[in-house]
Amino acid sequence: SSTVQLLGAEKAMFRHLRSGKKGPKHGVLYQQPEVHRAPYWQRGKIARALAGKTLIAAKIDQYHAEYRGDILKGEFMERVAVIKKQYPDPPKNPSKGKQGKPRNRKPKNGQRPRKG
Repeated sequence: SSTVQLLGAEKAMFRHLRSGKKGPKHGVLYQQPEVHRAPYWQRGKIARALAGKTLIAAKIDQYHAEYRGDILKGEFMERVAVIKKQYPDPPKNPSKGKQGKPRNRKPKNGQRPRKG
């Protein structure tokens, strides 16, 4: 479902892979009102739930002739309610990666490191 979640966010995904910037959480799914109207700290979780239900719907459509869209939408809306209840407030301290020894980085502008 992670592939479905990132459909439409290819540009951001490749920028993430090239430069190491933060990866995208949602692509075209962001246009869905439940994702778009949610607070920023809930959007990724809701987009993931929607991607999962979308993938299940696609598999049902491929292999079965029955309609289960209403059931899946109900399950999705229940999951959205759970996410909103579980995460009502924004995260206190966003993680900023490992805080430890600085990495050995290449010098800027081709300068050599000083000896001594």
